[in-house]
Amino acid sequence: MKVVNQDKIKQYILRLIKSGRKDYVKAAVDSFGISKSSVYNYVRQMEADGWIEKSGSAYALKTTVFRYSFKNDGTLGEDQVYKQFILPHIQFKKNVNSIWNYAFTEMMNNAIEHSKAENISVTVLQTCLDTQIVIQDDGIGIFKNIQAFMKECKNEMITLRECVSLLFAGKFTTAKHLHTGEGIFFTSHIMDEFIIYSDDNIFTRNNFKTSQTEDRNLHNFLHMENGTVVTMTLANNSKKVLTEVFNTFAPVEEGFIKTTIPIAHMFLGSNPVSRSEAKRLLECITLFTDITLDFANVDEIGQGFAHELFVLGKQKYQNIHLKTINTSKTVSDMIQRVLKTSSLTQQ
Repeated sequence: MKVVNQDKIKQYILRLIKSGRKDYVKAAVDSFGISKSSVYNYVRQMEADGWIEKSGSAYALKTTVFRYSFKNDGTLGEDQVYKQFILPHIQFKKNVNSIWNYAFTEMMNNAIEHSKAENISVTVLQTCLDTQIVIQDDGIGIFKNIQAFMKECKNEMITLRECVSLLFAGKFTTAKHLHTGEGIFFTSHIMDEFIIYSDDNIFTRNNFKTSQTEDRNLHNFLHMENGTVVTMTLANNSKKVLTEVFNTFAPVEEGFIKTTIPIAHMFLGSNPVSRSEAKRLLECITLFTDITLDFANVDEIGQGFAHELFVLGKQKYQNIHLKTINTSKTVSDMIQRVLKTSSLTQQ
């Protein structure tokens, strides 16, 4: 007789309910070979346990919300906020607790030290499946802060959208004497969902469309006049390990030498075609030696972009190694074309 893992069935039903699937009863019956009455019993039990609740005629995961507000008066410390207000809600396995400790303190520190905010709020939204933490400040806005830094310190005028692109590689910071610029990079890689929203611009490694339309809290902040919102979501039973993410990009022997650039995110709204776009990308990655360029969802690239990046860029920065993944045939053909043409020219 087949033994049915009740916890596995419940988790399966919960994930379907979270995704909005209305056929979770049939799906559970088909997947586990159990009766409809058994599924309904599981549902009633989860409702009694406070995991789910009725939302209209359907069920939804029950979300418990905790809200905290702080004055950024120079005495606020991210470690104390975490220990006093966040840690009581983060009572999971050691690997999950470690991730939240790192991610929250990194993002809270950014709000305290970089935002020029007077007020910072923290919201914890918790379900039986995952926890989301939202940090909001009323400061200058992260992308405007980067824009001002680029103008003042580098004499460059860039758009807010270009400011977003500077965050993808890692190591970028407006205060090198205080920070390494690694916090956003590693936090965005370790979280299940990570979004920074400010001035109608979004930084995320998740799908942009999904992030804007399905995030359960971000829509409350759309078109806000100032400040920055950071949302972080992680499964309560996540198997991710923080040190493994660090070791992927920053081996102990070599340091933070590896990075991955999602090209479609960096050049949102259009396929990269120009030499200036390639130069901007090169400026972001020259501090690394091992760079993976992810061309997922990029239909094509321009000849000028490809030549500047893969030929001139390699000639100028001989210490960097470029690896491409998820390239379409059109993108691969263009890269090979400029490499072959360059090789023939040099003969």
